[in-house]
Amino acid sequence: MNLFNTTERAELVARLNQLTPESKALWGKLSVGEMLCHCVDGNKMSLGEIPPTDKSNFFTRNFVKYLVVYVIPIPKGAPAAPEINPHKSGRKPQDFEMERQLLIDDINNFASLTVEDFKGKHHIFGKLTPDQWGRLGYKHLDHHLKQFGV
Repeated sequence: MNLFNTTERAELVARLNQLTPESKALWGKLSVGEMLCHCVDGNKMSLGEIPPTDKSNFFTRNFVKYLVVYVIPIPKGAPAAPEINPHKSGRKPQDFEMERQLLIDDINNFASLTVEDFKGKHHIFGKLTPDQWGRLGYKHLDHHLKQFGV
């Protein structure tokens, strides 16, 4: 699964469109609006617009990254970078429809991104290739959509 795949992007957008301002999380502490902000900010992190505090090390960059990007689902309770955590220094939700549309626009624009656009680093995995950002981005969105039952 990858955000570079047209069909998989459309499936995520359809699931996002099932959310409402009243959608409740099945686990975790994020409200639906906070989750949307968190996912938009995660995309900004991949582009270098929100630089995270580097918490990576040799083990996470070389072993954990491979497992999370290619093998295992994102675990519930996985640590978010404080810069994209709305309960810390991440952006707070303003308007549900606006936040959802920002995320949909990010998803739809993903395929037009070039190698040069991916200037960011992951707070735990370090530098990622565009394909790895696409895979991790899909898994991240899927994880949070499942969190809200869609």
